[in-house]
Amino acid sequence: MRDAEERLRAALMKVPSGLAEHVLRVVDEATRLAVIHGIDVEAARIAALGHDLLRAHSGARLLGIAEEQGRVLDVAERLEPVLMHGPLAVPILREQYGLADADMLGAVATYTTAAPGMSRLQKLLFVADKIEPHKLERREPMRRVYELAEEDLDAAMAAYLDHHIVVALERRWPLHPHTVAARNELLADERSAST
Repeated sequence: MRDAEERLRAALMKVPSGLAEHVLRVVDEATRLAVIHGIDVEAARIAALGHDLLRAHSGARLLGIAEEQGRVLDVAERLEPVLMHGPLAVPILREQYGLADADMLGAVATYTTAAPGMSRLQKLLFVADKIEPHKLERREPMRRVYELAEEDLDAAMAAYLDHHIVVALERRWPLHPHTVAARNELLADERSAST
């Protein structure tokens, strides 16, 4: 995995500097959370390095990549192609960077929208992306997500998804069905744990 990490770090040199800086902040946050939660640090670091591999592409280019990959698009993905940049990176990470670990690839695939059935690593990357320091400075509700993330990744995800859904409704953003399903699963888990 060392080779993949080096190649992903080299790929950061080709993206806009603000995006590269974001990725490195997410790497730091993912590493910190992995230590706290006893999750494989190297896996967290590599997933974080690959999570925004396609983020700099335009919506039109993402739609083109989706077509090349034969991806069947959800309505939300057609309306907001940026939602696909994580999932679309998975085949590239597998084929061009040699990443074979299903959990790491799943983390990249689910970090934009969340999904039901996420592993601890996948939840970690999802949360780390949302609470990196620059986002904390810009969005006050992320402070609560940050605090929860130190104790409970599920609670942090639920808090983020609650906030995101409210903002999406206010701004008339499409909601991806995976986002809704992930939130519903978290609610069901929370309710079954309290009974």
